[in-house]
Amino acid sequence: MGIKPELVGHTLAPTTFEIERGKIREFAAATGDSNPIYTDREAAQAAGYEDTPVPPTFGTVMGFWALGKEKQAEELGFPMAGVLHGEEEYIYLAPIYPGDKLTGNQKVVSIVEKEGKSGSMQIITLETVFTNHHGQEVLKSSQTIVIPESMDETERSDA
Repeated sequence: MGIKPELVGHTLAPTTFEIERGKIREFAAATGDSNPIYTDREAAQAAGYEDTPVPPTFGTVMGFWALGKEKQAEELGFPMAGVLHGEEEYIYLAPIYPGDKLTGNQKVVSIVEKEGKSGSMQIITLETVFTNHHGQEVLKSSQTIVIPESMDETERSDA
């Protein structure tokens, strides 16, 4: 079921990507955040930022857009279909701006087998540290995913 417990401590291949101004704007609009610091450079500078910073939960975008969930699933050996989102946590260490080139280094922190009402499941915690092109750590994120045992081999091979 799910991924092999010996993958705890495994570090996935790092991914490097650039933060795009349009992605920041799109995310603010999609989440209904009308704070002008995310869309207007002058408003951001008036608030003390160098440029328009990423909104607080932008780490979700970085996880899907930049790290590539399909790549993550393939490298760890589980299908995306049927995987459940558990929780996410972000710790921002420095502002992230358009044009920043970030490298995400992700590792498997824990794999826990649990029994639920609908059967067994794995609860997997992944941690990612994002470093900018200056070598500065700017974001630490933690993600928990759940892989239910109810996914049979047919569902897994279709993913």
